[in-house]
Amino acid sequence: MENIKKNIENLLKNVALENEKLCSALTDRCVLTDYEPRGDFWTEALQNALNEHEIVVIPKKDTPYIIDNSIIVPSKRHIIAENGAVIQLAQGVPVLMLRNERTKDGTHKPITGQRDKSITIEGGLWQEWCPHRLGYGNSGMYDEQNSIHGVSTCMLFNNLDSLTLKNMTFKNCGGFAVQLGDISRVIIENIEFIECYADGIHLNGNAECVHIKNIRGQVGDDLVALNMYDWQNSSVNFGPCNNIICEDLELSRDSHYKALRIEPGIYTYDDRSQVDCSLTNAIIRRVKGINTFKLYCQTPPYFPSAGPEAAEVGSGDNIFFEDISIDLKEPIDPLDEYLNSHPVKGTIAGFEFGLNAKNIYFKNIDIKLHRDIYPLSFLACIGPKSVRLANGQEIFDPYFSSTVENIHLEGITVNGEKPTDITPYVKEIVFDGLYDDIPSSGKGKINNIFYKN
Repeated sequence: MENIKKNIENLLKNVALENEKLCSALTDRCVLTDYEPRGDFWTEALQNALNEHEIVVIPKKDTPYIIDNSIIVPSKRHIIAENGAVIQLAQGVPVLMLRNERTKDGTHKPITGQRDKSITIEGGLWQEWCPHRLGYGNSGMYDEQNSIHGVSTCMLFNNLDSLTLKNMTFKNCGGFAVQLGDISRVIIENIEFIECYADGIHLNGNAECVHIKNIRGQVGDDLVALNMYDWQNSSVNFGPCNNIICEDLELSRDSHYKALRIEPGIYTYDDRSQVDCSLTNAIIRRVKGINTFKLYCQTPPYFPSAGPEAAEVGSGDNIFFEDISIDLKEPIDPLDEYLNSHPVKGTIAGFEFGLNAKNIYFKNIDIKLHRDIYPLSFLACIGPKSVRLANGQEIFDPYFSSTVENIHLEGITVNGEKPTDITPYVKEIVFDGLYDDIPSSGKGKINNIFYKN
């Protein structure tokens, strides 16, 4: 176990050094204010600066740099926004603020062809205009035609090798702050979110060697999401994620949705070929403010007679959770089944699994359960979920079965005590013919539990 973790850590240390080396090789430098704005707008000035120079410095200014269209960043670029520089999307602009040049839509088939390389952005306050989450297709679009449907973000990076984002603040983002996938060698560090309304860092599939650290602030959804599989309105990249570290994450207390989504699944392309959107070699540690970690495939809401989109349970291996405190004082989803502790469907847990995994590791997890109010509360559960809305739609997948081969636990504290027996706090969920209208006999299974008090 420790060797696996050390290998991941060393690999990502080397990625950071490699990214720094690529960035330090850039020498052609300019200052944005060397270029003339168009009235109040700096869009063409910033675009021309990036087209003509490798390094663009955005100096501190008393007023924001207003951008009224998307900025396209070529390969081998370094943007330095000085402390006090505010880059702001103009009021009502529906498209994303910034993306790399060779972004592609990977929803229909895997992305091939030439890729961008080596982009670094550091510093600055990057601000949208949105007063609340506006929904897919209303803000952060790829273009005004919404030609790549799964994009909803302030910044988009995909089809790219070597990305560094650091010391940045995002504010008033109506979609995701950063959306990325089909990407490798990524360092994201020291990022703050202020009144952002969707996910902060939204990582989609086909990602390799990603280190996300020192992330904090206020978001309306996931602070960090690892959605290898995702709904088509919120992703353009599907596939595995390998060698990932997410550490030192702190969700602000006034963020109402205290969950972190990790979504494996099987995705089907247009030609019916499939890809396992798996998570392998991942470390998630030192997390504050998150009370539920969701590791299951979830299809969009559907009417049982129509059936859900094509999806199957995904896989994972060597997933580590460490140094995490959870107060499971209420269900993360305030639905009747959970609020009223339905005897079959009402399980809630700090870690909810619905994947086929080989090894999952827990170390130094401190959880508080409130079983006097929610008797079906657990440290971890595995198996299907099901909730029917008033209109008859199903929002989960009661037919999904899943298995974890080995769960390894060490240093677990439940309600201030270290249990001698961990099994009362780990639940296998079984649906035995729950409904007649769709297959609803999903089951969760843990083959082995290794517990070190």
